[in-house]
Amino acid sequence: MKDREKQLVFNGPYGDSCYLYVDYKKSLGYKFGESSLYSLRYMDDFFKKYSIGIPFLTKEMAEDYTAKRGNESAKTQHTRMSLIRQFAIFMNNTGYVFYVHPKELIPIVKKFTPYIFTRDEINSILKVVDNLAATPWSIHYHLIYPMLFRMLYCCGLRINEALSLKNSDVDVKNGILTVTKAKLNTSRLVPMSKSLTDYCKIYVMKMGLDMNSTGYFYPSRDQGKYNRNPVYVKLKQFMKEANIFTDGSVGPRVHDLRHTFSVHSLEKMVADGQDIYCALPVLSTYLGHRGIESTEGYLRLTQEAYAGIINLMSPLYESVFPEVTFIEEQ
Repeated sequence: MKDREKQLVFNGPYGDSCYLYVDYKKSLGYKFGESSLYSLRYMDDFFKKYSIGIPFLTKEMAEDYTAKRGNESAKTQHTRMSLIRQFAIFMNNTGYVFYVHPKELIPIVKKFTPYIFTRDEINSILKVVDNLAATPWSIHYHLIYPMLFRMLYCCGLRINEALSLKNSDVDVKNGILTVTKAKLNTSRLVPMSKSLTDYCKIYVMKMGLDMNSTGYFYPSRDQGKYNRNPVYVKLKQFMKEANIFTDGSVGPRVHDLRHTFSVHSLEKMVADGQDIYCALPVLSTYLGHRGIESTEGYLRLTQEAYAGIINLMSPLYESVFPEVTFIEEQ
């Protein structure tokens, strides 16, 4: 574990098993970040009130832990129920006797509806970032954001995939990105368009990057990995300047650029006459999904704008497009 994670001590009745559970989840490719670690520690601490020797979990104990508390949201309760259920399954697989909270009793949480940018909106955002000025606290600020947002939209990368790119992962000669250790520990090659490849070459020249090095393609001030949190903040700022959303509204997310790439790409493939039966698996592979089911969740198509695609795909995926309930983690 990282040093920050080592400081998070599990000293409840399931403490030793919690460490093993974290390692198990990570072995499957899940990030299991700081918030998940704190949730797991809270669960471990909760059961300190029970006299437990050899770890076990009864139905009554599980219901005590999962009971709704005050005015908490369904999402908060959903997270707690999901955690105790997954942990119980893990413990049963390692030889203990744990009650497994029924999946059907976990409340359904309404997912965030993805925002699909129009091409005019994408162009407006790019116009804003192309006119950024250098700042004293970040001398490469005005170079990084135009490159980053073009790559997110044109390649459909997850934000962490883009920011984790090393110079050696970006083949500017052949126009190919090598995305390593992506979600679920998968890796893939991502071809870039000629125009994006040409833009990469200009970016590399202006940044003075050594493309044979292991340095980051989007370096921070200390040459480490660029932090994704400022990217979230800056996107809102750029969208406001582009008149896409106003103060007080939630507004689109960085991850919605990936959704937008998916929709626009499928639209183009269909317009080019590609068979829809072939287009969706191709898009799924490009995005790094294990199956087309995940890609389906990305395709929030409106009848007005994408009626042609919906009509072609409705015999196969009639239930997919009216409303999306699946949103991938960033």
